[in-house]
Amino acid sequence: MAEKDVEVKIDVLHPAAVIGLGVPLILTVGTEVTYKEYKGKGALEALVVDYPTNTTAYAKAKSVLAQKNKPDLVAVATYVAVTPEAGQSLLEVVQKYYGKPWHFALLADATATEAVPVSDFIEEKEFKFLVLQSANKAELAQFSTKPRTLVYYHPGKPNEHLDSAVIGDVASLTVGQATWKFRKNLVGITAVEDDSELDEIHALGANMYVEKAGVPQTSEGLACVGERTEYIDFYHGQDFVKADAETRLQSLLTDNDKIPSNDTGISMIASTFTTTLETAGQQGIVESNNEGYQYEVNTIPWDEVDEADREKRVYTGVTFSYSPQGAIHKIKVNGTVVAGA
Repeated sequence: MAEKDVEVKIDVLHPAAVIGLGVPLILTVGTEVTYKEYKGKGALEALVVDYPTNTTAYAKAKSVLAQKNKPDLVAVATYVAVTPEAGQSLLEVVQKYYGKPWHFALLADATATEAVPVSDFIEEKEFKFLVLQSANKAELAQFSTKPRTLVYYHPGKPNEHLDSAVIGDVASLTVGQATWKFRKNLVGITAVEDDSELDEIHALGANMYVEKAGVPQTSEGLACVGERTEYIDFYHGQDFVKADAETRLQSLLTDNDKIPSNDTGISMIASTFTTTLETAGQQGIVESNNEGYQYEVNTIPWDEVDEADREKRVYTGVTFSYSPQGAIHKIKVNGTVVAGA
């Protein structure tokens, strides 16, 4: 992968405690390392040639593509599970194809134990997600503080792929305009009949598929429950800001004959980043009030940039912050009844 000219880092502050952002990558066992993308209306028909109907990879893809908001692209990569040579293990395959246009990794064959190194790698990157499904409650705790590892607990239904169905239903919607709770009537998924464990599962940072008011739906949109509870849309929104800003800034560098190392050039950079945050505001990622979207973009003059960076023509003087827009997941109403005369 070519060296990037633009890198946007996002540090999340806890005072109290764009393209391709919905694309799944299905990771499955094979005899060699491969990567292939299946696009458009005939994606499943093309995929079944490589992965027959009796494979978990096919079942995951079918579940993704059965949903009403399905992505236009599904990718599949294979790794060698038994005695892999260098570069063939699950983790190494994820690392090898990390730069491909996928955003949500789904495991067709790996166990929760095998998923841990992949989870750690994606957490380190602070971009993209690993999505897991488990029927074993004891497995959940090891991922409860990892916001880049999304966990769905779906016991008693080994032939259903809730993880894939959720990705097919919501991941490709406009980032910021949907919450991951209340994803309802997923094709091929039945609600868990016994939801007595729901509070316990939520406390472990995992989500379920249950029935509420007669409608089967995801119980929550949790990303993790570490020092504080975090939600998937919060992190997906961060990914949009990072991806959109990097794309726009790269285009700024590429499309102009020169970005001058003075106030004019810095103003061009700041304006480009402001466009990203305005777009994020319009999509519901950045909060707004009567004064507009709640974000800041700050710059420093070129001569205040570290000399070593200036010598390499690297501008490191842009900083930004924004207030994320949340969503209402519960409603509590208090009232009184006035007795009649």
